[in-house]
Amino acid sequence: MMNKNLFFILFSAIILISSCDDQLSVEEAKSDPITNPQFVFMRESNLLYFAASYKLEFEEESLTSAMVEWSTQSGNVTDTIWLNDNGNNGDILPFDGLYSRKIQNDLSHIQNVILPSLVGQVTYRFLGVYGTIGVEMSQTSYVENIPPVILSVSVQDTINRPTGMNMEYVLVIADVFDENGIDDILNCGFTSLHVGPDTLLNSGNPIWLFDDGGIDPEYYSGDEISGDGKFSIQIPIYGAGNTNPSQQTKTGVFLWTFTAKDKSNDPSLPVEYSVVV
Repeated sequence: MMNKNLFFILFSAIILISSCDDQLSVEEAKSDPITNPQFVFMRESNLLYFAASYKLEFEEESLTSAMVEWSTQSGNVTDTIWLNDNGNNGDILPFDGLYSRKIQNDLSHIQNVILPSLVGQVTYRFLGVYGTIGVEMSQTSYVENIPPVILSVSVQDTINRPTGMNMEYVLVIADVFDENGIDDILNCGFTSLHVGPDTLLNSGNPIWLFDDGGIDPEYYSGDEISGDGKFSIQIPIYGAGNTNPSQQTKTGVFLWTFTAKDKSNDPSLPVEYSVVV
């Protein structure tokens, strides 16, 4: 049988350990009144969203203000962005303990504007004031790159070859959008698969489209406005009477697969288009 004194010592030790664990959790809770930090850069609407959960009391002091100190990588100037929990200015649910703010990402609202092309880290601090006590939580978020999107492709479904030795141009246009701005689009092109023989034309290399306004003196792309996101190319279509091997247009069904890339080398989702020649 276990000695009564030994049993009492073990029982007391268990109680003491449990009491220490409870006390530790209370201290941790006291030292962390700001939790659940959030940051979102809403590129399409050009808004910044900040949010964090704040305890209403800390060390017997009530929360008097909640804010974010926001600065860019240079860190020379800091914006103070006030948060609220009353359902205004981007706060969704009032009085739920989540203090938040949506603010326009422009110089009329903040000094540290995020450029549309930014891909990388941003740093900021959540601050809470409890009477005479200030609490802060430093955060780092990563602004990810968003690949371009091909909105539409404009080209004839059926292309008729001209007669004899004549040659005509067919205009191909791809409308490309990039959340990071038009300047972030690196290129746009398409590959052409001859369905049936299942062979890729142009040695499998992309046929490039241009957003140059058609100013290239060596080749007129057919593009009308430079830098508008509409990439264009004129494809020569030769008549059956041409005997020059470099001036032959194959007939049949062709699958054109369009892709665009941005300056981070991230591709868009492919867009397929069937053409009959």
